[in-house]
Amino acid sequence: MSLLRFNYSTLLKRSKNLSYREQITKITTVLMSFLKENDLMKLDPFMDDGSLKDDLIIYSSVLAEPGNLLFKQYYPKWSAYIDRGGDINNTNLLKDGLKVLSNR
Repeated sequence: MSLLRFNYSTLLKRSKNLSYREQITKITTVLMSFLKENDLMKLDPFMDDGSLKDDLIIYSSVLAEPGNLLFKQYYPKWSAYIDRGGDINNTNLLKDGLKVLSNR
């Protein structure tokens, strides 16, 4: 059974506020870049021009095991950090989480 981990279009639909939508796009871009750079997923979330795919949906089946664990354990912490005003580009929580998961 493949579990839904992330749905970009659903997040965008939550609000018509342009600053909210821009923040969701930035967060998604940073997150997907991190996952791709660390070989944690089996699909490319970006179009040829480098922009996010509009229909981007991440299921557990397209993530490597460390990617799934990262989504369950460290993505909520990183997301909460951003919600509290943290720097979207700071992926240290995700990097540290990946290190912990890799040493299991």
